[in-house]
Amino acid sequence: MNKVFKREGQDYKLFEQPAEILAPWLLGKILCRRLDERILRFRILETEAYSKNDKATHANKYKSGNAAITQRMMGGTIYVHYKNNGYSGSSFDIVAGGLGEAESVLIRGAVDLDTGEKYNQIRLLGEALHIDYEQFNRAYILSLEDLWLEDDGYITEGKIKRKERIGLDAADIDEKDSAALKRYILE
Repeated sequence: MNKVFKREGQDYKLFEQPAEILAPWLLGKILCRRLDERILRFRILETEAYSKNDKATHANKYKSGNAAITQRMMGGTIYVHYKNNGYSGSSFDIVAGGLGEAESVLIRGAVDLDTGEKYNQIRLLGEALHIDYEQFNRAYILSLEDLWLEDDGYITEGKIKRKERIGLDAADIDEKDSAALKRYILE
């Protein structure tokens, strides 16, 4: 039986880790989404870490607004990037670290375990999972009934590659942060 991560017990401590530890840990986990009468199950294949002193972290780029507030919430909080604006979902992060630290992990890619279809574009993944801003932004993943994480024991050891993050606006980010190997890919 799969381990379901819930608020009870010590599971919350997993999300209080720095983003660079949480990001590879999330690889291989199953993101489950209850949608009407069905449950969508996606194995996480790619993540990106955004650390507290990182110029690419949205909370550090923007002084106010959703990113500045949400990425500073407790680890395990979901940060939905934008209102869906006609799409069925949005790109999203899971906040990492402690309260006020401005860290998160972008869920960049996953595979639908029922269909085998891979999603490696963040907006398309958010759409496939129906990550709705109104429903999930600032929600705590360990308390939700419609979105949760499971571990089926999938072994990731020796299967993770580190690369540079992609899609960063180079004008706002220094070379050290843009060249950092903070994208984690499960192969």
